[in-house]
Amino acid sequence: MYKVALPFPSLLLLPVVLLLMAPVLCGAGASLAANELSFLVLSQPAKFNAARARSLRFSIAEQLRKELGQETEPNEPDNVFLSHELFPGHDGAWAITPILRHVRAALLKATRWLIVCEEQSHVNVSLLARHLAKEDYREKLFLGYPLYDREATIIHHFAFFKNPSGFRYPYVRAGVALTVPLVDHLVELISDAAPSPGPALSDFSIDAAHEFALLVWRQGAGYPLQPRRYFCANPAPDCAIQVVTAADAEEPDCTHKPTTVGQIMFAVKTCHKYHGDRIPVLKRTWTRFVQHLRYFSDVPDPSIPTVVATVPNTNAGHCAKTLEILQLIGNELRFNGSLQAIQWVMLVDDDTILSPSSLARFLSCYDPDRDLYLGERYGYHLMGTDGYSYVTGGGGIVLSVAVLDALQQTCECPAPSSPDDMILAACLQRLGVRPIHSALFHQARPTDYAPELLDPRRTVSFHKHWQIDPHQVYNRWFRQSDEQYHSASAWSEASWIYRRDSYPLQPSPPITNSRNEQNDSIREHRERDSGDTDDKPPSVRQPANPHGGQPHHPARASVSSAPDRNVPLAGFTDAPQHIVRPHWCASNELQSNGEALLLRQQNLPESANIIKHTDL
Repeated sequence: MYKVALPFPSLLLLPVVLLLMAPVLCGAGASLAANELSFLVLSQPAKFNAARARSLRFSIAEQLRKELGQETEPNEPDNVFLSHELFPGHDGAWAITPILRHVRAALLKATRWLIVCEEQSHVNVSLLARHLAKEDYREKLFLGYPLYDREATIIHHFAFFKNPSGFRYPYVRAGVALTVPLVDHLVELISDAAPSPGPALSDFSIDAAHEFALLVWRQGAGYPLQPRRYFCANPAPDCAIQVVTAADAEEPDCTHKPTTVGQIMFAVKTCHKYHGDRIPVLKRTWTRFVQHLRYFSDVPDPSIPTVVATVPNTNAGHCAKTLEILQLIGNELRFNGSLQAIQWVMLVDDDTILSPSSLARFLSCYDPDRDLYLGERYGYHLMGTDGYSYVTGGGGIVLSVAVLDALQQTCECPAPSSPDDMILAACLQRLGVRPIHSALFHQARPTDYAPELLDPRRTVSFHKHWQIDPHQVYNRWFRQSDEQYHSASAWSEASWIYRRDSYPLQPSPPITNSRNEQNDSIREHRERDSGDTDDKPPSVRQPANPHGGQPHHPARASVSSAPDRNVPLAGFTDAPQHIVRPHWCASNELQSNGEALLLRQQNLPESANIIKHTDL
């Protein structure tokens, strides 16, 4: 269309001519949307997550069909890939860097752009093609929505301590676009023959987006993230890729068999050092809203009360203690007939801040009859052949009760102080159980994350009390959700009353040790769940009593199994027959077992208050 008959030096004087020729120089055209974009959706194999990822793939394929003018229904597109299908045996696919070489070989044979997004992304193919047509695909381009740290944070190893906001990294859920020349460049950098790009890659993968951006940036010698307005954290008219919000999401059905808080056993790891400061915080915040709660400590403390672990406390790792906790919980669930409705175990630290109601809603999307393991995912040595992913402990580790038996029978600690969360993951991986990641769990404080990454409606947990007020964190993120959840009619069916006057949610009131104000969660009430064990293989979950009926507990003979109906039990409107009268040991049988074992180990006489339902 444009005739340019000038010598090359003259072109430098004619920017208008270059502007008119820009579409030709950049190779843009209508075909870009159809055959020059390759999409990689970071997905997971769990049924719920895979359904969301397949829905996104279908949406992209349908849009591609319309862009090409095809009238037939879309088949499996050859340029839209789900990471859990493309790399089924690769634990590091979520971290992007470990699979770059495979991506280059498998996805980018006849394309100009690699688009990386997540199962909770919404893609407008037409808008994306229109915007990318204005970019030069021959350059090494790294495009996306920019995130930055408000302060130096532990999850990024306190990088850029003097100016944390100066480094930008992408919000992957809002989409990332890489040109093929940049992918080729990165593949060369991470190859074994290439010199190390700046600092060596860390053995630990925490925040994949931040770590990938560091690799691309190469301490200023590489390519920084270039922000583009068409990658959006919030919906806007001109967004090519945007984050799917809770209000806009068309989620797979998670309500057909919802999980209740009463089906979750909460296990808190603590020690004597923190009984006076951290435990009162828990009692004033989230533990007020749970039914089944255990505090596992190194010393007995009837004012809490604690379950005593026989393993000595260690300064770090806590592997042996964690395995003993799971063993004690497994035994209690196996022999205590009043706990047969429990489907999940939530293992947390004593400085974990969480929302029981948000956790219950999250778990409603998963099948408790399967061997499942959920939380915030980290990775170790993912660039190697022996790498694996694990759920980091601070934000909470969720295990289905179905997997406990196999885990207890096969898992051992190399040392008592080995990292418990990593050893658990290694044991579960040998059983074929991989972690299911959720960005709703957090290993650190709210201030350690970019605001765009935090969901005010669905966040499950945070971790650490360092330089924050945990009461304020709870009130800001979780209190309203928990109060609304527990005011719903579903909780009246459990015959359990949340006592608003037990522990005020303000940070100032002192904790009383009065027995009638202790958390009611240690008095159990069985929630009948028809078919709870029908779908479980016999080897996974043993019946409470192989001969049928209620489990037999000989050591309970000295304790009344039928409370005096003339003496009301705090927290119950209609106490069932199997609930014993308030008694700090009787109301927490796991406590009794743990203390009994400790006393035996120390050759001390057992207290008459200790009630044993089995000889461990």
